[in-house]
Amino acid sequence: MTPELANFICDHQEEVETALRRHLPISSKPGTARFNQALHYAVFPGGKRLRPIIALLAGRLAGVGQKAMPSACAIEFLHSSSLILDDLPGMDDADMRRNKRALHLVFGEGLAVLAAVALLNQSYALLVSGAREMDGESRLADLLEEVANCIGANGMIGGQVIDLESNATVMDRELLVHRDAKTIALMRLMMTCSALTAGASGDDLAALAGFGELMGEAYQICDDLLDVLAESSQTGKTPGQDSRHWRPSAIMELGHHAAYGLALAQLEKGKVLLATRFGNVAEVRLLCEIADLITSKVPGLSRFSESPVALSMGSS
Repeated sequence: MTPELANFICDHQEEVETALRRHLPISSKPGTARFNQALHYAVFPGGKRLRPIIALLAGRLAGVGQKAMPSACAIEFLHSSSLILDDLPGMDDADMRRNKRALHLVFGEGLAVLAAVALLNQSYALLVSGAREMDGESRLADLLEEVANCIGANGMIGGQVIDLESNATVMDRELLVHRDAKTIALMRLMMTCSALTAGASGDDLAALAGFGELMGEAYQICDDLLDVLAESSQTGKTPGQDSRHWRPSAIMELGHHAAYGLALAQLEKGKVLLATRFGNVAEVRLLCEIADLITSKVPGLSRFSESPVALSMGSS
């Protein structure tokens, strides 16, 4: 990791953790102690917090600066909410997440679902409060429409539906792209939420969204590779989920090396898109380095990457 990125993470990680604790949707109602414990269990510890870091960097490109922190927390809560739901018996039926037992195994399915919904609701509240901090009330409708699209039936939820309903006998590239929407949509939102409320230009938004989508596609491919190639000690979650549920993936269609090559190619497109629009500024360099982290953690294949960086993004 370059000193530039290490310093940025070091400078902002504690602030992110503090903000996440401050904004955690803790209930003050009597009898909710275990629910509050479940929320804390789901969000902490959360690794390097690269998703909020990415959101902060994207906000700086949009001229927002530290006012992007509520949006960064919203992204982390959205991500945590999706992980809780993914792990449920009716979904992936996973028993491990972030190197500890899945939330529903510790607190029960009922509290797990309620914790996920609470984090989802809090993400909306934080995005709205973040917009107000940036005097972006007039653009709230655009922001909420983007959030609903990224999370909803044609975004994260739709991608998860395809993941549940499809099977490995159908390996269609278009189907895989739609299935990957659950990851791509969150990455897009991560890059655009602050820019939308800051009134960024259409060209700026297009570059940020395009980078997020390409990074999301690469991330999903590498996540699928890790599901096959990595141990749970590296990923922090149950391995072999795709094969256990007989679900399609880019690896089944393309093979390990070709799928990894596609991830590298998509990231390169995203980096060019970002640099072409914003130039060789610090935020672009750091976002491109973080993008390289995605591919560098795949065992046995990362040596084919031009990037020497070897740091895990943490549990997906």
